[in-house]
Amino acid sequence: MYKMLMPSFALLAASACSVYAQSNLEAPCNTQSLKGAFGVQVSGSAPASSVLPSFPTTPVGTMEQFLTVVVHVFDGEGGFTQLENAKGSLSGPVLNRPGAGTYTVNKDCSGSYSLFIPGLSFPVVVVRFVLVDSGREFRGIVFTPQEAMVIANGRKIH
Repeated sequence: MYKMLMPSFALLAASACSVYAQSNLEAPCNTQSLKGAFGVQVSGSAPASSVLPSFPTTPVGTMEQFLTVVVHVFDGEGGFTQLENAKGSLSGPVLNRPGAGTYTVNKDCSGSYSLFIPGLSFPVVVVRFVLVDSGREFRGIVFTPQEAMVIANGRKIH
């Protein structure tokens, strides 16, 4: 029985060593890990930046539900551009709104990106994310503004 089990244990140990060695050979994540065009779906609730005339008694800043699709193009060097289409329950539609920002990727494949609007010196939105599927996708949540409860899921287009 011992002679039959020994080759199985040896094969199992060799396989485990091979998997461990392969995982250690893979480079850690960096800004190059997030490069290219990504289709992103964003949804949640946040303060309305404007309110449609059909809601005359609703003040700007009232929490609203919204849906957004965005194309983010990450340059592999810490910058990105975007084109956004959104629909808010109070603010209505926003079509083809451009934007730009910066991003970082940590060795553990977590990271963040900040969206800026021309004329403002601070980011309007800060998203914390994790890269998945070897950088072909990311999962994120909005950290800023604090009151926003928003998720963002992106998948590489090409």
